[in-house]
Amino acid sequence: MPHGQRPGAMVTGMCRSGAVILAAGSSTRFGSDKRHHRLAGNRTMLATTLAIYQSVFARIFLVLQPDDRSWASELSGVQPVYAADSGLGMGHSLAAGIRAARHLDLLFVALADMPHVQPATLRRLVDAMPDTRSIVQPAYLGTPGHPVGFGSAYFDELERLSGDVGARQVLAAHPNQVTRLDFSDAGIVADIDVPP
Repeated sequence: MPHGQRPGAMVTGMCRSGAVILAAGSSTRFGSDKRHHRLAGNRTMLATTLAIYQSVFARIFLVLQPDDRSWASELSGVQPVYAADSGLGMGHSLAAGIRAARHLDLLFVALADMPHVQPATLRRLVDAMPDTRSIVQPAYLGTPGHPVGFGSAYFDELERLSGDVGARQVLAAHPNQVTRLDFSDAGIVADIDVPP
């Protein structure tokens, strides 16, 4: 591995990988902007999630609302993606993230409100992506979770998503291409929708 390169920045066949983290939701059920909610250690939920992914991926694309520009400039090590139509549903936010990152070969779609995923889980998922026609999905006790990895062969389909339709539609269209890996990491299914 070249000096200074983060683990997971390259995978088998020298494919370029990255993560698209969706953080443009409205936090309706939470009651306030949960991205800034403080977790243990006084770090925000968003900062916690970013730190986990930055420990594995060299390229992070953070999908945000258009009016997040005032504070997003303070983020370091990530590329903000402002989804103009994020209010219309997660599909629009995901499409915007894919559009910004489609020069890469492999992308992992993650959710900002899942700050307990273990870095070791991310590294194993990256290692399970042999080529650009691969899809990999983690599971915990039989329940599918995040992040889900997609090779570039599926970027066009992901970029066409709209409304509240997420990547599940693409997974359903290619069942024979999906590799599901079981983990003991409960963080892959633990999202924070309401205050603790």
